[in-house]
Amino acid sequence: MTSRSPIIALIVAAGLAALGFFIGDGIRDSRKLTRSVDVRGLAERDVVADTAHLTINLGLSGNDRTRLFSDLQKVQRTVIQQLKANGIKDPELTETQWSTSEISAEEFKDDPERLRYTLTGGVEIATPNIEAIKKVNAGINDLIVSTGGAVTGSSVSYTFTGIGAIRAAMIAEATKDARNAALQFAQDSGSRVGAIRSASQGVFQITTPNSADSEGGNEDKTSVNKRVRVVTTVSYELVD
Repeated sequence: MTSRSPIIALIVAAGLAALGFFIGDGIRDSRKLTRSVDVRGLAERDVVADTAHLTINLGLSGNDRTRLFSDLQKVQRTVIQQLKANGIKDPELTETQWSTSEISAEEFKDDPERLRYTLTGGVEIATPNIEAIKKVNAGINDLIVSTGGAVTGSSVSYTFTGIGAIRAAMIAEATKDARNAALQFAQDSGSRVGAIRSASQGVFQITTPNSADSEGGNEDKTSVNKRVRVVTTVSYELVD
């Protein structure tokens, strides 16, 4: 029994050494497989707004509510005629619902000179005719004067709705840009780019052409010329 102990000890020691070798080799192989680099790719397109939205606000005040309705209707017709003269079509026009406000009897008693009723309404336009909206919006001050102040203001916005047509191409561009970044990293580190481990796509952003914001923010609706951006994040395996 005693003579066998050294032999058994040697066998156990050799087994442990071999096991340690295989475990160490496995760890090294595992580390090779898990080496990766995360990169981001950017794609940009300069586009032009394809839809314009214009809201023209109307308002009149007086003590005769019936007359106010008649007067506001005349003003609204005048505005619509002007819009049509500038190329806006009937299907692109919407007359907003009118609203009436009235000061209280006590307020009117305290200030009899104050006009009792205020009637508000408006006209909304949504059209692909960008140039027509630009022309109308440039003449809003003249419209205010010609209606005796019944046109109380306006707001305009320009939107781009064609992302669907360029989505696939832009994602491909962003992914290619990300791979180029990974290739550069691999070259600098003496590695090769392997398979994609994971990938995620950011949201499409619409900004002004000179904007440096590629991380997000509100969509630009003030300018006709815009820039569409998308960022992809890709994780690549690195192999020796």
